[in-house]
Amino acid sequence: MENISLKASNTGYQIEIPGTSDFEQSLTELKAMLKKVRGADQSTHETEFSVNTGLRVLTAEQQAALKAVIMSFDHFSMAEVTADVQTNKVAAAALHAQKVYFVPQIIRSGQEMFFDGDVVLLGKVHQGAILEAARNIYVVGNVDGAVLHAGYPANDDAIISGDVSKAAQIRISNLVAIVADSPELGQQKFAYINDQHELAYAAMTDLAKQKPALYQQMEAQ
Repeated sequence: MENISLKASNTGYQIEIPGTSDFEQSLTELKAMLKKVRGADQSTHETEFSVNTGLRVLTAEQQAALKAVIMSFDHFSMAEVTADVQTNKVAAAALHAQKVYFVPQIIRSGQEMFFDGDVVLLGKVHQGAILEAARNIYVVGNVDGAVLHAGYPANDDAIISGDVSKAAQIRISNLVAIVADSPELGQQKFAYINDQHELAYAAMTDLAKQKPALYQQMEAQ
């Protein structure tokens, strides 16, 4: 049958409905197929059917019609319906996880700006200002006496990279460093939280060693 297929699984059966199939015809064929399954198996134990709809997301009405066909047979139940495409909710979450903000403006003294993702600072952060990011901060512009807070409020995997030698403080998660006390910070360095939960600094050439997951993510983009 071109509009539907059925195969046994560990917990019951898997119904496959191709995304290109005629849905109404698929329901007709499913009813005939389930009739054969019921005829071959007269046991009274509960049999679950999970459904995959390929590159198609069923509407609520279609799911209800599908469930009605399955449950019209004694001891048959529908477990779940999945598709090989992202729902809007899943897609939104994926996009949210990849947020990168390019900040070209000036953040002035007294201002506090938060970004829910990565920040590429192209502008300038003045003394007395605070720039916060949920993930990483990449400094391309200028930081003059300001506070940079990556991994806000509690992301220990974040880093701060670029020239922060003129910043007042850098913070990652709940750790704080006074930049004047950290002369090793410079344009080719990045700050991160090491395995001892301390702020540490390394050359950008060591990013793959210290933060392999972040390095692989950057390579993939």
